[in-house]
Amino acid sequence: MKEGITQNITFKKNESLTTIHPQWRGNPMSKGRFFNRQHRHRHGPISVLKWRLSPNPQRKEKRQIKWDPTVHYLNSLDGVKGDALIWLGHNSFFMQLAGKRIMFDPVFSHIPFVKRQSDFPADPEIFTHIDYLLISHDHFDHLNRKSIKVLFKNNPKMRLFCGMGTGALVKGWFPDMDVVEAGWYQQLEDDGLKITFLPAQHWSKRSFKDGGKRLWGAFMVEGDGIKIYYSGDTGYSNHFQEIPDLVGAPDYALLGIGAYKPRWFMRPNHISPHDSLTAAQEMKAGITIPMHYGTFDLSDEPLHDPPQVFAEEAERRHVRVQIPALGEVVALKKVLR
Repeated sequence: MKEGITQNITFKKNESLTTIHPQWRGNPMSKGRFFNRQHRHRHGPISVLKWRLSPNPQRKEKRQIKWDPTVHYLNSLDGVKGDALIWLGHNSFFMQLAGKRIMFDPVFSHIPFVKRQSDFPADPEIFTHIDYLLISHDHFDHLNRKSIKVLFKNNPKMRLFCGMGTGALVKGWFPDMDVVEAGWYQQLEDDGLKITFLPAQHWSKRSFKDGGKRLWGAFMVEGDGIKIYYSGDTGYSNHFQEIPDLVGAPDYALLGIGAYKPRWFMRPNHISPHDSLTAAQEMKAGITIPMHYGTFDLSDEPLHDPPQVFAEEAERRHVRVQIPALGEVVALKKVLR
């Protein structure tokens, strides 16, 4: 049986890109679907039903404590000078690095069946002169067609860099978009900017029949001597441990902390605040910035829980973190350790 499974494995990558892992043949696929190196189990309908019908010990807390995050509303990007980062909610960021402008997983409003719980801190029309759009995976809270439509209208020369299969989906929506798909450990370089697509412990799916057909991942972005790691959506696995030797320890690690309860259900796909700090320590990150919280109610914990637990645990472990407000401009620099 194992021999039959092995015979069905194929490997896929973009042959036109540099692969930085010397032993990496490409992302393995079985029957046309990508899979993780660890924790390959995926929850089915029965597990989802079990979760939804189980009591939530924080249900009362969710009802009683109102989420009211600080928001720095942006009227323009004119005041953003040099290398900088702006958290826009959930996993969405604007970054300016090495003279380039980059958007990560932009979602400007609500997503199907889930209402946004915090304001988007800017008029989406201000995001102009964008050079790169980075999409970590195809889930609706990360790949939002309406948001990309606005971006592409205002940035017709913007290039999409994403995992295998995701580019084809977006190209189907916007045929004129410049798209580069990558496998894990594949790298793109552009005039002082370097972007590497790296492993994540997650999954992909937008309909009943397309699960696993598009690759998920993380990014390392390098420029002006600064390294920024962006985890995408991920559970905890050994992929964090290889980062320092493979691409170097990041100055900044943007790591998810929310949608983590109940752990029996969320653990394979979403790191907790504790896991996030463990990952940061394993990567030898200079400063850790949390994301994937406070925007969409996707799990059992209240929206205020992840950043509170994260801050407390970071203080206990003496891990250097920064928790920016929505829309706050964070100046990026080489972090001294």
